[in-house]
Amino acid sequence: MSRRQRWKPVSGFASRVYEPWERWLLRALDLPTLVRRRTFQQAVTAPPIDPTSVRRALVLRLDRMGDLLMSLPALASLRAALPHARLTLAVGEWCAQIARRAPVDEVVVWSAPWVGRRAEGADSLLTLGRRAWALRAQGLDLALDLQGDVRAALLMTLTGARARVGYANAGGGWLLTHVVPLDERVSWVEQNHRAVVRAVGEVAGAREMPLLTERDRGFASALLKERFGDHRPLVGLHASGGRLVKQWDLACWARVASGLAQTFGAKIVLTGSAADRPLTGALASGLGENAIDLAGALDVDEMLAVVGAVDLFLSSDTGPMHMACALGTPSVSLFGPSDPARYFSGGSGVSGSRHVVVQADLWCSPCNLIRRPPRECQGAEPPECLRRISAEEVLGRASELLRAAGYAPILPHRR
Repeated sequence: MSRRQRWKPVSGFASRVYEPWERWLLRALDLPTLVRRRTFQQAVTAPPIDPTSVRRALVLRLDRMGDLLMSLPALASLRAALPHARLTLAVGEWCAQIARRAPVDEVVVWSAPWVGRRAEGADSLLTLGRRAWALRAQGLDLALDLQGDVRAALLMTLTGARARVGYANAGGGWLLTHVVPLDERVSWVEQNHRAVVRAVGEVAGAREMPLLTERDRGFASALLKERFGDHRPLVGLHASGGRLVKQWDLACWARVASGLAQTFGAKIVLTGSAADRPLTGALASGLGENAIDLAGALDVDEMLAVVGAVDLFLSSDTGPMHMACALGTPSVSLFGPSDPARYFSGGSGVSGSRHVVVQADLWCSPCNLIRRPPRECQGAEPPECLRRISAEEVLGRASELLRAAGYAPILPHRR
């Protein structure tokens, strides 16, 4: 029987846990909510705390790199609201390099096992609990979780923070002093901003910090100039979807890359991890001198610098997509099962903007069944929502952005 279904956004304080057994487990853990219903209601209606009373604050962003990148504007707002407080950001090892560019005073590594694997440096729950308990001596005034997870709420409680702000939609609302309403109809960029407002009130004078340094720009310029000289345009292409359910057909990526090389004389910068080399190697062999394969050759900081140096970036719904949006690099992003209204950080994504989303019109898309996709979407080929995206459409959107950036075609392109 098909498990296909269209995603139904959650709002307010309703549960966003889909699996029935997980719902029952969280209900059991939330029994104190029933006993302390009045306390929970107080957390829902409690006014924001006085920013001037905050000397030490902790923010938990324990999930993946894209989630952290979508949190940077909110962190800038929190920094503006708490200019004299010591602001600590807790992230997984996989996000540590990006986190050190955030407007905070300290980054601590809390690698949550429910997010990462042991091979990625994930800690045990006991280790995380000990690290949270050790913060009690600091006298935290505020702890804020931007993910929405009962385990994060438990960690905040262990820190002894005077105010604990987070979401109740995945359990643990009774552990919070301030509950943030969830609205899955808006992007996580906006949702994170609302969490900060819930914590400390409206913020004036927030200013995003630049992500790239002169050293970053110098690194990327030297690397690309060594291969391509001063040639432009340069198009970054991240072919890996990270998961099979997000993987667009490699032949389609090849047609897009070849079309941009032929029509605009574009040089293609292939990015990815060491595990992506089979994908990028196949693309590079077909593009010849028009491509450079950097898969596995860059760390996170270097990847960020390269994404900021190209004229256009193409990818599926991945962490590097969020890099392009955060840096302002024009981008075309392919969405299949995930909802761009929620998980795209480049704004509305409409045609003609700096960041464009391409998504097929299919009754079950978005389903957001990323970790447990329907059986018919688990094969070797892409799911139907990605198969319906044509190479011609992606090439057309990419061409529009290159023209908008001032690059004229050297060959006519038929759409």
